Amino acid sequence: MSDAIAAVDLDRTLIFSAASAGVPVEGLRCVEHLDDRPLSYMSPVTVDLLDELDEQALVVPVTTRTVAQYRRVRFPGRPRPFAVAANGGEILVDGAPDPLWRKQIDAAVSGSLPVATVYERIVADADPVWLRAARVADDLFCYAVIDPATAPDDLVERWRVWAEADGWNVSRQGRKVYVMPDAVTKWAAVAEIAARTGVPADRVVAAGDGALDRPVLERAHRAIRPRHGELEELSWHHPTLSVSSASGVAASEEIVATLLTWTDDRDGNP
Repeated sequence: MSDAIAAVDLDRTLIFSAASAGVPVEGLRCVEHLDDRPLSYMSPVTVDLLDELDEQALVVPVTTRTVAQYRRVRFPGRPRPFAVAANGGEILVDGAPDPLWRKQIDAAVSGSLPVATVYERIVADADPVWLRAARVADDLFCYAVIDPATAPDDLVERWRVWAEADGWNVSRQGRKVYVMPDAVTKWAAVAEIAARTGVPADRVVAAGDGALDRPVLERAHRAIRPRHGELEELSWHHPTLSVSSASGVAASEEIVATLLTWTDDRDGNP
């Protein structure tokens, strides 16, 4: 097992839709299909760099996707012994959700507002004019798919009023507004994987683009985000954070190349 972990967000960090790639998809590698339709792509350069990164670090995909949504992604290269789904609510070990971790998560959120109640509040406050869908994800959190052009400008702030009082947080990524229990974070799951594999804290590096990536970007020894996405819109920075010079799919190439440099164990420090 490697002595370093590279925790990498998926959507708009490592993989991209045709709309977010910033380049024609004809030159990209399709890594996800939905109902036989191509959905997500990776740069061939990123694929090659990721193969190199696998040689010197334990690469852990870290995503807010549900387990089922994560399983749609067909990563090139070797199998992933660990992955994080549902924003940290699930740790996958050799592709299967770990029941012990989920038991810990369920206990941690037991004192928060029940997810069914959160869903009811979202639906009650929504308007069919701008709400496209509302979902409960893996019985852990909720998200609403909205039309940004017609949704209220203060939607996130409005939902935060009741959510934060009951142990939940609200963030928006593009067309999705997430309502997440405070106890469910990507960092908690990454820290658990580090503990299980014996990787020290100063050998954990990370990459991500959204507000839900902030805990892992803040707590990793070093982190990088792309020059696009929610954190770019917020102009978010941190003392140990780097920002790519590129945006779109080109940013993924720069991000994985940077993680390669940081996990090079010749000097023993990322």
